[in-house]
Amino acid sequence: MSHGRYSLLAFGLVLAAPFTARADDAADARALVDKAVKAHGGADLAKFSAYTVRMKGTVQAMGQAVAFTGVVASHGPDRQKVDIEAEAGGQKFRFVNVLNGDKGWNRIGDETKAMDKDELAEAKEQAHAGWVATLVPLKDKAFTLATVGEIKVDGRAALSVKVSSKGRRDVDLYFDKVTGLLVKTETRVKDEGSGQEVTEETYPGEYKEVQGTKQAMKLTVKRDGKAYVEGEVTGYDLAEKLDADVFAKP
Repeated sequence: MSHGRYSLLAFGLVLAAPFTARADDAADARALVDKAVKAHGGADLAKFSAYTVRMKGTVQAMGQAVAFTGVVASHGPDRQKVDIEAEAGGQKFRFVNVLNGDKGWNRIGDETKAMDKDELAEAKEQAHAGWVATLVPLKDKAFTLATVGEIKVDGRAALSVKVSSKGRRDVDLYFDKVTGLLVKTETRVKDEGSGQEVTEETYPGEYKEVQGTKQAMKLTVKRDGKAYVEGEVTGYDLAEKLDADVFAKP
């Protein structure tokens, strides 16, 4: 699901140090991104600033793999809604998280609370990372691109681009060297359980055509190399925009 950063449960990203790319390096990075945009749909991809994804899978919580179903909706860099239902210990619960510009809310069960300053900052970072991973905004000069190097992802060569922007943390995007498809993203996040900063890696896969674009139907998320989320897409809709009501207080 390259059109989103899979913000299921993860917030809490740290700002990275300022980064300036050489002109030739920036050109190489731009070429990689341009190839990736073309691979993911080109002009069709650029039409869509919003998406709604329905998912199911498991998340590691309370020392066990907890089954969940959920919907993630996103529009641009600062509007996002995560609505998750899960069952653990024989009990069902629902978690709703909404970011709407400079406002945000968390709802657990029947109780809704406004995000505090730190939670709001974390949510904004997560939404920004999701927006970057769509590839749609990367032509904007507000983003600095630089090559990182080549690694293997599932045995295939992948080339990486570091995406930096003022006031936001870096996001590393890894593209398959042959196909140009996004196969990994990497960033630092704050683990909800421990409150400690960890490295989060997301691996999208099993791409299918969605409204003229290529989108991943499965994803694996790891934190400090350990399994965190295994997810499968059950529905994917792209849009130019979403109704304001989607991001209303839950």
